[in-house]
Amino acid sequence: MQCALCRNKECLVGKNCSVIKSGLDYSGKNLKSIQMSAWLESDPTKRTKLEEIAIYSKRLGYRKIGIAFCIEHEREARRVYDILSRYFEVFSVCCKVCSLEKESLGIRKTDNLEFEAACNPIGQALLLNDDCTDLNLMLGLKTGYDILFAEYSEAPSITLPLLELPYLGDSEIDLIK
Repeated sequence: MQCALCRNKECLVGKNCSVIKSGLDYSGKNLKSIQMSAWLESDPTKRTKLEEIAIYSKRLGYRKIGIAFCIEHEREARRVYDILSRYFEVFSVCCKVCSLEKESLGIRKTDNLEFEAACNPIGQALLLNDDCTDLNLMLGLKTGYDILFAEYSEAPSITLPLLELPYLGDSEIDLIK
C-alpha cells in the first residue's frame, strides 16, 4: 500500500484498494471501540487528546488507567494523574523504576556518578500489568523505550502528546460521566 502517495483517495467513496476488507471482523469490544472512535471523530466539539482518552475510556467502561512516564516529565505526569483520578483509578510508574545500573546493562554512563540509573520500560509495563490497568498512557517515553513498553504492556497503550495537557473544563466533565 502507498496511501500517502495516492491522489484520488477513492476509499472515501467506497472503493476497496486492498484484499483485507473481506477478512475484517469488528465485533465485541472491537466494535465498541470503533463505534466510540467514530463518534469522537464525527463530533464537532474540539477536544484535546487527553479529553478524548478520558471520554473514550469512560464510555468503554475502563476503570484503571496507567501512566508510564519519563522522569523528565514528572510535573506533566502529576497533572495528568490529577485530572484522570477524578474519573478513574490511576497508577503511575516513572522510567527509572527499580533503579537498574546503566553499567550492568552495558550502557555507557552519561554523567560521572557512582550510580547512574537506566530507564526500565519493561519494568514499567510489568508493574502496570500487576495493577491490571485497562489502558496505559505513555508520557514522554523516549523512542525505543515506548516500543518496549508497548510490547510488554498487557493493556492497550497510547502516547499522550506533551504539548496538550489541559484542564478539563466543566462542559467536558458532563461528557465523561
